[in-house]
Amino acid sequence: MKKQTIRQLFWEIFRFLLVGGIATLADYFVFWVFDALIFPASWGTVALVLSTALGFSVGLLVNWVLSVRFVFRETKEEVSVRSKKPFLTFALIGLVGLFLTEFGVVLLVWAFPSFALFGKTELFGTAWEKWFAKAIMTCLVLVWNYLGRKIFIFRS
Repeated sequence: MKKQTIRQLFWEIFRFLLVGGIATLADYFVFWVFDALIFPASWGTVALVLSTALGFSVGLLVNWVLSVRFVFRETKEEVSVRSKKPFLTFALIGLVGLFLTEFGVVLLVWAFPSFALFGKTELFGTAWEKWFAKAIMTCLVLVWNYLGRKIFIFRS
């Protein structure tokens, strides 16, 4: 297969960001459900870590399905990309991302002081500092995910 053009790469990255946005919405929704509605506040950091892991896992699955179908369409081995080994590599890249996310979210929540925005200390029952920590780590891990998946799974 020929090398990707700048235009093909641009659209691949655009699709990656779009799919990532959808997966991030799934991640944040599941995170919120567990953090604000299911786990008791008394669980503290344990609830934060579990909610983050559950949301991340759902986001990872959504991302895999959409990435295989829509993002990395120009691959050298199109059929083998949909097999177990690439999914395991995808999951391993995701686990590294999960570790980075967990570490970063806990560290940032610990470092951020509690604060109010728009006169509230929470958004939908979850503290603002958790949302900000999650957003910062999402941006950082996005770069790792794209490069890891592009290099190790969806070579073009």
